[in-house]
Amino acid sequence: MSKYYSIRTKLIAFMLIATTLPLLASISMTFIQTKTALREQAVEENKRLIYQASTNLNNYVDNVARASLAVYNDPNFLRNLAKIPGDYRAVAEVYTTLQTIRAAVPDVFQLYLHSFAANQSTLITNPFPKREERKQAYSGSLHGKTGGDSPDIWVESAHMSHTYGFKAASPDDPARTVITLHRVIKDIPSTERLGVLAIDLNMNTIAAICGRLYDPAKEQIYVVDGQNQIIYQGRSEVNHTDALREETASELNIARSSAGTAQNVAGHFEQDRSMYVYQQLGSTYADWTIVKQIPNETLYARATTLTWNNAMIAIAALVLVIIATLFISIRITGPLKQLMRYMNQIQAGRLHVDIHLSSRDEFGVLARHFRDMMDTVNNLILREYRLEIANKTNQLKALQAQIHPHFLYNTLQSIGTLALQQQGQRAYILLSSLSKMLRYSMRDQTCVTLREEAEHARLYLELQQERFGDRLEVDLDFAEDTLSVEMPRMTLQPLIENYFKHGADIQPGKGHISLSSRRINDHWIEIELNNNGPSIPEDKLLEIRGWLHQSHTTTGLSTQESDESESIGLRNVIRRLQLNSHPGHSARLEISNREPNGVKITVKLYAGE
Repeated sequence: MSKYYSIRTKLIAFMLIATTLPLLASISMTFIQTKTALREQAVEENKRLIYQASTNLNNYVDNVARASLAVYNDPNFLRNLAKIPGDYRAVAEVYTTLQTIRAAVPDVFQLYLHSFAANQSTLITNPFPKREERKQAYSGSLHGKTGGDSPDIWVESAHMSHTYGFKAASPDDPARTVITLHRVIKDIPSTERLGVLAIDLNMNTIAAICGRLYDPAKEQIYVVDGQNQIIYQGRSEVNHTDALREETASELNIARSSAGTAQNVAGHFEQDRSMYVYQQLGSTYADWTIVKQIPNETLYARATTLTWNNAMIAIAALVLVIIATLFISIRITGPLKQLMRYMNQIQAGRLHVDIHLSSRDEFGVLARHFRDMMDTVNNLILREYRLEIANKTNQLKALQAQIHPHFLYNTLQSIGTLALQQQGQRAYILLSSLSKMLRYSMRDQTCVTLREEAEHARLYLELQQERFGDRLEVDLDFAEDTLSVEMPRMTLQPLIENYFKHGADIQPGKGHISLSSRRINDHWIEIELNNNGPSIPEDKLLEIRGWLHQSHTTTGLSTQESDESESIGLRNVIRRLQLNSHPGHSARLEISNREPNGVKITVKLYAGE
């Protein structure tokens, strides 16, 4: 029966629909209304903050402008402009007036004064003032403004500081972002221009005023001029070419245009998933506008939090509904569903499922009979399984036992030779190696690591080198990342032993055996054994490859035995590799002849995930 037609499914679906739809509608309406309320509240709060900041910036600019009036407050200053550079007293009084202006404004970086009457330029900067004769003011500044419409005082937007044509005190002094207040000095009440004054101001006061308006981690603040060039922005330095994004500047220009001649424009607009709140300073000297950018995720953070809280409450309510629904449905359909689950688990192969139903109705009787039937089936399967395991264990022990006679015979013969030659110390070393190998071969452990198997092979080859002397050369090279891979115990020795059984005694010249391992990929390693003994006859090689292929393509042990004793070692190795391979990742053994003579044996083992 399909689960879509069950009583439990229908009951759960009905209860979920009856509770989910009203809850989702309530959460959606709450989120929309909360967003609207938060938006209006945030706009009003930020308008008040930015208005206060604009007032503070206006006062700051006015204070700088008032400080620049010191050139008129000193009755001797205008007269001294015409005396310098010849009159040193006049020069000192001019310096004093400029230092008074600098002391009155904390953010003054440097002051520049040019006298048209005396053709003299003066720069008040750290560490000491500078002056020199010039016919006109520094050409790179805005002092060239002339004409009846030109104002006597104005503020230049943010730009990088410079030395007004003077040589820098130090070539390492970095330029900094400054704004400059320019004032034309006239011989009042006439309109004759006596000189120009430029006051370069650091951004510290502007940064302090704007820093109270926003959260640097989530928001951004801008101060822009009438051309939307950025004077100050919160999280980075300003270059004199920086400007607002074109879309944002366009919205700001539309707002200014709609306000007509008003110089104190304020408002807000939405763009690029952000809210922009702006306020124009309305200053006579600086046509600046403060713009605050509030991303939607910050603006609606509280609405999102409230929505998540409501969602958690809704989920809790749904969980309660589901629990109540399940409780009711289980009381009705529980026994039948439980019995069906038991059947599904048995179908998936879990034959030892504990079938337990406490009900006393027909379902309980059916469950008890079904449990008795599965107990009978499990007993039969368990008996067959244990019998198969016992057979495989006996096969493994028999296969390992076939290796020992070759090993003991050759080793004892070498040790006996040393004893006859009265080399006691060397005989003791060989006996120690032999004891280690015997302990290894008698371990009650089916699988070992390649590191242990490689050490066993080394000891075996050490004994053989004692037997053959300089006639045998051994080369071992095991990759470190392969040594932890598990493999059947006593795998490598029978493969090495074939060389000594079939070719070492008749080998002309020096014999050579190399044994190495390497990782093929993340899941497989390869062990390679090479010797320079006699090659295997072609017909025999084809026969060996035939039963190797048969062993690779069958899942169990082959019952076909060979009459030729020289294949016993290889057959033992491949059978134990098969018995201990990972399911679905059988080990492989390949054998081939080398040119001009010799044999190469390759074993590929699964290294795990």
